[in-house]
Amino acid sequence: MTSRTLALLVTAFFAVIVGIVFQQIHTSMHEQGIASGGPYDNAAAYPRAVAIAIAALVLVQLLADFISDRKETMRLPPDAFKRAVGLLVVFAVYLCCLGPLGYHLTTTPMVFAIMFICGARQFGKMLIAALVMSFGFAFVFEKFLNVVLPGGVFRLNIPW
Repeated sequence: MTSRTLALLVTAFFAVIVGIVFQQIHTSMHEQGIASGGPYDNAAAYPRAVAIAIAALVLVQLLADFISDRKETMRLPPDAFKRAVGLLVVFAVYLCCLGPLGYHLTTTPMVFAIMFICGARQFGKMLIAALVMSFGFAFVFEKFLNVVLPGGVFRLNIPW
């Protein structure tokens, strides 16, 4: 795979993400009545702003790729994508399991898997770090930000 092809694939990936954000804003969020109003009472304001920023960067990248006439022939072996694909798979499985199993049963294994894919091999320290991160984020979100995290079928929530 050439570097130009890789750049186009990455640009297309981010363009698809922008499209999905706007599709969600105009369907799911609109139907729930949370995508209208001013920026302070509009749940879609932040994702829309981030999507617009990403779209602008995608356009800048496309222009830079179009204007540049570099003829690199760097080839990347398929193994170069193992870590990126692994991380995407872990995140997709996490998102699929988050609703049914809940935050507390899915986040610690997800953090552990990310550390493993990124090369960590001290399993005891990885488990402790995953637990600390998982419960630390839960504490911050539930205690200070008043966000109710998914409890799953077991309705696991910690009363902080």
